[in-house]
Amino acid sequence: MKTRSILFISSFAVLLSTGCRAIKMNETEVPANVVSALKAKFSNAADVRWKAEREKGQFVFEAKFRDGTKKKEVHITPDGTSVKEE
Repeated sequence: MKTRSILFISSFAVLLSTGCRAIKMNETEVPANVVSALKAKFSNAADVRWKAEREKGQFVFEAKFRDGTKKKEVHITPDGTSVKEE
């Protein structure tokens, strides 16, 4: 868990310092509460691709995935409390 926290903090530090808008991530790099929030709302999510990005001054995790036959995109706050469908 400590390693995941370090990766998480490092990813956002890079995001801030480079001015980059998004960083692709593996699911193993995404905090467990964020992954759980996605699975709680979209239990059939498949082929999930993750990014960490800064949007309007706030950090979010973006998940793009298939839900049955539909392609979806959601933004999840780092604490996993807000899941917003795009």
